[in-house]
Amino acid sequence: MNRFYAFGCSFTNYKYATWADILALEQPHFENWGQQGAGNHFIFNSVMECDQRNQFGPGDLVMVCWTNATREDRYLDQWITPGNVLTSDIYTREFVVEQITQRGSLIRDLAMIKAVKSLLEARGCCWQFLSMVPLAHAEQFGGESRGIDDVIALYQDVLDSISPSYLDTIYQGRWGSRANHDNHPLPREHLEYLESVTSFEITNRMREFAAHEDDLVRNQGRVTKHGQCRQTRL
Repeated sequence: MNRFYAFGCSFTNYKYATWADILALEQPHFENWGQQGAGNHFIFNSVMECDQRNQFGPGDLVMVCWTNATREDRYLDQWITPGNVLTSDIYTREFVVEQITQRGSLIRDLAMIKAVKSLLEARGCCWQFLSMVPLAHAEQFGGESRGIDDVIALYQDVLDSISPSYLDTIYQGRWGSRANHDNHPLPREHLEYLESVTSFEITNRMREFAAHEDDLVRNQGRVTKHGQCRQTRL
């Protein structure tokens, strides 16, 4: 691969190594466009801006880790990405009740994911979609999924293009199934996820790196960050 671009939320760009940092060890050029708290709206804009600046093409690797649909990103003088709108202290309860619906969130996000899918297919690059949670999973909405069957059916081909999620593959459908560090996967868990859902060769260098970074976080409370973060952003 010539260039590797990674997109997502804190599962992609965090204070310690993620799946993107692990894969980047074997790539000649790496840019991490992820941002903590980011929703799929931010991720969509990131992909489009990056393509506008760099023009994805054959030989490039583009990977996007989509997040839960209940996130509300805003652009003021910069991107504001406070995370899950149901638990954020930025948005009022009145706003959440009156302005946020499960159906509307899915319609918005699945349309943007389709747009990114269409772009990457047209560019002819190597690409893969990862995910933090299944996009229609009730957990992200704080309750039961209702009234969305027609939305899911309409975008089923888009959903089928997204690899199984961290929630399903690493946490067996329940976040508390592992004593994970500050609600984020540790480097070894990121490596485990890559082995579960991708076909990339996992080299000894990747394994040693993930083990070393994992030990630093678990045993010494240290955090490290590797790789090159995004370039200029609007």
